[in-house]
Amino acid sequence: MIQMDLEQRQSARFVRPFQVTNHEDETFSVAFEGADVNLTGLGFYIDDPDLFLPQQLISLRVKNEQTEEVYCLEGVEVIHLRPDENGKYLCGCHIAQVTSGQLLAHHRLVMTDAQTALVSMETSQLSEFNFMEDGSALSTDQSDFQEASMALNLAVTQSDRNQKEVARFINAVDSIFNSGLSAEMKVQDLKDEFDDFRAYLHQMNESTLAFATLAKLLAHTPEESNDKLAWKTLISDFENRFLSEEQQIAYDFMHQGLDADEALKSLINI
Repeated sequence: MIQMDLEQRQSARFVRPFQVTNHEDETFSVAFEGADVNLTGLGFYIDDPDLFLPQQLISLRVKNEQTEEVYCLEGVEVIHLRPDENGKYLCGCHIAQVTSGQLLAHHRLVMTDAQTALVSMETSQLSEFNFMEDGSALSTDQSDFQEASMALNLAVTQSDRNQKEVARFINAVDSIFNSGLSAEMKVQDLKDEFDDFRAYLHQMNESTLAFATLAKLLAHTPEESNDKLAWKTLISDFENRFLSEEQQIAYDFMHQGLDADEALKSLINI
């Protein structure tokens, strides 16, 4: 199964009808009322604040009351316990890691409509999808691997270009140091060069990681038809949020038969 390293973040939370209980309570006989959720966290109400402690890692069983879908979350960190006006305590949690199946189930709980997806993904970070593979079942559909291969080729080609930019940057800095400019002018030129390089590096690193993560998501597309359709929706949300228009065009060019280097070069002429 896939495990994701998800960074704690502050983003839009959505009220959803769900229940939460401990991992062993399969019948939800001692369940807590759910409060709100987002892709990386959830909150629920408890009566006794001594049940959990901040920074405690817990395992939960969650029931989506809209669909009756039940799923487990093993890697959940308690972030805060806050009293509310009704005498209960809101237990706010961060989902530290999930399997692919858990991610899909939680995505269904959060993303009930297009507007929710738009609001939630606007504040999401690419690092939330920087998952590790841990005995995960791969897709059984050859077309998923063809798609994943194209995305991975774009990531590798972009990485090669990044290395060339690093070499260019080093040469530019050496040239400034060895120039006959005054010390004040050298400092300004170096500052400009570093600022440009920092901006480029951030953009290109994000670009490379986006293609690589897309490849992983595609390669682990579920086999069951309903899950497969829902996973495609998750991937679509990911593409719309993390792939720029230029990246999506390059990806389309590869579908038209261009290799990764040709696809990226073609963007220059657009």
